[in-house]
Amino acid sequence: MNFSNAALTKYWENNDNVENEAMDQQDQTDLDILKKFTSQKRVLLNVGGIRHEVMWRTLEKIPNSRLGKIRWAKSINEIGRLCDDINLAQNELFFDRHSSSFASILNFYRTGKLHLVEEMCILSFHEDLVYWGIDECFLESCCHLRYHQRKDTVLEEIRKEEEMEREKVNDEKFSHCFPKFRKSLWDLMENPQSSTTARIIAFVSIFFIIISSVTLTLNTMPEFQIKSNLTNTSNSSPVKQPFSSTNSIKQSQNQSDVVYTENPLFEAIEVACIAWFTLEYLLRLFSSPNKLNFIKSPLNIIDLISILPYFVTLLFDNQKYDNFNNARRTLTLFRVLRILRIFKLARHSTGLKSLGYTLKRSKKELGLLMMFLSIAVLLFSSLAYFAEKEEIDTKFTSIPSTFWWALITMTTVGYGDMVPSTTPGKLVGAICCIWGVLVIALPIPIIVNNFTEFYKEQKRREKSLKYKEERIKARNGINQLIKITDEIKLETLIPLLDKDTAHERI
Repeated sequence: MNFSNAALTKYWENNDNVENEAMDQQDQTDLDILKKFTSQKRVLLNVGGIRHEVMWRTLEKIPNSRLGKIRWAKSINEIGRLCDDINLAQNELFFDRHSSSFASILNFYRTGKLHLVEEMCILSFHEDLVYWGIDECFLESCCHLRYHQRKDTVLEEIRKEEEMEREKVNDEKFSHCFPKFRKSLWDLMENPQSSTTARIIAFVSIFFIIISSVTLTLNTMPEFQIKSNLTNTSNSSPVKQPFSSTNSIKQSQNQSDVVYTENPLFEAIEVACIAWFTLEYLLRLFSSPNKLNFIKSPLNIIDLISILPYFVTLLFDNQKYDNFNNARRTLTLFRVLRILRIFKLARHSTGLKSLGYTLKRSKKELGLLMMFLSIAVLLFSSLAYFAEKEEIDTKFTSIPSTFWWALITMTTVGYGDMVPSTTPGKLVGAICCIWGVLVIALPIPIIVNNFTEFYKEQKRREKSLKYKEERIKARNGINQLIKITDEIKLETLIPLLDKDTAHERI
């Protein structure tokens, strides 16, 4: 059948008209339904199963919020996009949300005052505010500060946990040179919570640190040293042994010198401790995923410093030096550094870690304290010098030499080696003492508060990580159980399916 162009055009125009009329009728129907729905004075808001009856005019107060947009919606479909379900018969809107915060939000529509829900997680409350389209700036002044403090605290905790997760060593970092063995060795040496063996190694390490520190202390007591006499037949100088581990105490006489040498038992204990510290450091260095970061770590630097003095002492023992005094000073310096091994306990002590981080976080307060002390020392040492310089045999000979007196007085130590004798000098000393107490007391509470907060934070993070590991284990167990259940179901269903298939074939 042939159609002319005019006939086709008329046909399509008729179709368009029919479609437009249908759309108009649908729009009119939706509009009638919307008018009927909003013609009621009240509307039921079902939030998480709890119904709230509210006036339509109440929702008009905040037009940019979710409920305000529902009030001013131009179609039922638009309302449907803003809620989860609509019951036109009961004039009810359903929202699949938790109802804890909705009472406070609905009260904001009614009274214009938004308050914090204390018993609710702050992040959940924030998410509800975002969902209902209400800005957090509407919070009342009584709740605004607490809301932001709690929110910032939780977000900071989440950020720190994420940082710890990023820093946590995973299998991918041990990609070269025996990765599985190095990962296991790293857990043994660095993570005492990873296994019972790792805890035993941590206890052994703490034992050697304590024994080494006690031995270093007792080794300086003459009661535990070996006494020996060196007889001189001439006027030559006494025998000197600066490079050995000997802590010499000589009694110079015409005929003999008395020399105290270290107890061989303490030397053997020292060798055993150094052997353990060296082995521990080398194993941790070998197993570390990032050698450069390992070497730069402050705790690892302390470990290295606690080991080096012994080997430097051995090196000095096997060498001869022309400049005897300089070599002895160098050796003494390295021997003093051995006491730093007590800081190795920081690896196993949350309290010592907290102390170190507190000093790091309190740099501004400590700098303020040093500035106050410096100004006060300069001021009171100058006043004391000018008050005492005219006295006979005075020890206040200059302003720099009086710095010592001012510092000791301000810290209320008072050794008594420098004492003002004049009335103006005593008055300056009294004011200096009172001023020192006030100056030192000002930043101390801030530092103590930083220590307390960081210590609690560390404990909370340790518990959080522990609980997180337990949750992961529980989830893995549930997933494994589901997997086993699915396998059992498959084993049960496959024979049944095989029977059905065989029956169909028959």
